[in-house]
Amino acid sequence: MPSALAAEVDRRLGAVEAELTAAAGGASLCSISRSGGGSVPTVKYLEGRMAALLELRRTVRRTSDDGADPVAAARTEWTTALEDLRRRDAGPDWLAYRAGGVDELNELGPAREEGSTGH
Repeated sequence: MPSALAAEVDRRLGAVEAELTAAAGGASLCSISRSGGGSVPTVKYLEGRMAALLELRRTVRRTSDDGADPVAAARTEWTTALEDLRRRDAGPDWLAYRAGGVDELNELGPAREEGSTGH
């Protein structure tokens, strides 16, 4: 299971990286955030998707297939962080970043379940 999940995460990372590169127009993410040109929620959303996948990939690589669902654990962590930001009335860039991660993990979960053969 971890190898199948790792392969799926890598595939999704490639797709998100291409979207992020196109949205950033070749500029670094730090320069976009610091440019002072206003909110950049689209880029932050994609950055959050990528960050969630990178965290998940690290988790999958360092753990064995012990029956735990790393996607569910990551989803819970990202959702909790997003809810905390909403309670604190955080800015749109932070909300977009966390929402991107939550959305990516939500999409990854059902995609894996549809492709499974059951127990």
